[in-house]
Amino acid sequence: MRDSSRVAGRCIEMSDKTHVFLTWLVALLAIAATASGLVWPDLGNWFATENGPVETTSVIVWFVAGASLLVLHRPTPGVALALAVVCANLAVREQGIPPELIPSGKALMQLSHYLDPAVHWSRRLAEALAVGGSLVAGLVASWHLFRFMVLRRGWRNPVGRLLLGSFVALAVSQVMDHWLGEDVLYEEILECVGALLALVAVQALHQRHLEAAAATGAAKDVPEPCSHTS
Repeated sequence: MRDSSRVAGRCIEMSDKTHVFLTWLVALLAIAATASGLVWPDLGNWFATENGPVETTSVIVWFVAGASLLVLHRPTPGVALALAVVCANLAVREQGIPPELIPSGKALMQLSHYLDPAVHWSRRLAEALAVGGSLVAGLVASWHLFRFMVLRRGWRNPVGRLLLGSFVALAVSQVMDHWLGEDVLYEEILECVGALLALVAVQALHQRHLEAAAATGAAKDVPEPCSHTS
């Protein structure tokens, strides 16, 4: 029993070191991209353009994070699906919806759009299902994240700290977008950092689940003490 506990403890320690390394790697990449943009302004402008390398990376990372949640099924499948939908919405928001497909994204949040007979009913129904599903997924994800971060004090473990760092990066990027305008290098890099930290958090959650399962399995494999019979 002691040996299995020590092995599990060493595995968790190695996993924590991996997550710290990945977090520092994300930070160093962000610093390098920012420094390159400051030293070579033309390169920075290219980084910050719509559909540029930084924005494209953010979109890919969000989709990978959502797919990882669905494949790993951790947490429970329903919560994983809700979180995956949120990741997909963040990717779509980052990429933007082509105006040929949906002329105005704001119209999707207005009741008058769904009552407009000029729009085909099948399209209105599909859009209503997509928007309604996204809202429900957002509520479910928000509630479970609140339970994890506040009620269960998830901010005390690496997964919670990574999620908190992702949220802070995304929040600061939105503030910079509001005050400094669009196509700002720092805003694009912060959004990419937020996506990368969320992806590392998904990997960290899965890794800790595997370690907990391995520790439980090792404990079950310990033979029971032999009973003495008279």
